[in-house]
Amino acid sequence: MPNKHNLIGKGVYTVSEAAWLARVPASRIRAWLFGHGADAVLSPELAPEDGHEGLTFLNLVEVRFVQELRASGVSLQAIRHMVENARRIFGTEHPFASGQFHTDGKGVFFQAAEEAPERSLINLIDGNGAMLDILEQSFQRSLSFSKTDGLAETWQPYAELSRVVVDAHRQFGRPIDRSGVPTQALAQALRAENGDVRKVASWWDVPEEAVTQAAEFEFKISQRLAA
Repeated sequence: MPNKHNLIGKGVYTVSEAAWLARVPASRIRAWLFGHGADAVLSPELAPEDGHEGLTFLNLVEVRFVQELRASGVSLQAIRHMVENARRIFGTEHPFASGQFHTDGKGVFFQAAEEAPERSLINLIDGNGAMLDILEQSFQRSLSFSKTDGLAETWQPYAELSRVVVDAHRQFGRPIDRSGVPTQALAQALRAENGDVRKVASWWDVPEEAVTQAAEFEFKISQRLAA
């Protein structure tokens, strides 16, 4: 993996780390980003080093969005058409991580439906894009975008855990409480203090909710790792 200190503000993840954060199998990530077994769909920001492949925060967001599309039944062929068109229209290699795409990109979906007609994509945009709007609104709510370049800079992995975020500019993209304390540190402290939420919250100077949500997030992650 590249030296993380050379990637400040980008976030950097191994494929395994990205898999448990984005809730996408590692094999799928490797295929979508690096073309393992098929043509790649996305553009990796990091070149492999010594046989190791890695993702940036923008790649992580893109992977999660492709997963949402695939879960809606959209084929990789249609997604490739979307990416190619969106790159041209929005002038970025990472359109799925662009705020402009998620507000003004409906035409990209309609164009992809014309170029790669398929029932699932037509269903997604049927009724003037009503189902697409639901997908976009859900995804937008989990992201915040930079006012400088319009690209994603924070992501909330779980809707029900509003304090837990992944921020490209803090802790090298590790999951943190909104205060900036790593969720792993809060969860470990809670275990060390035998579940005393109030004590840990006082120790780290965060709300008690920060401690409970961090512990729940880390529990979800540990479940995924054990699966």
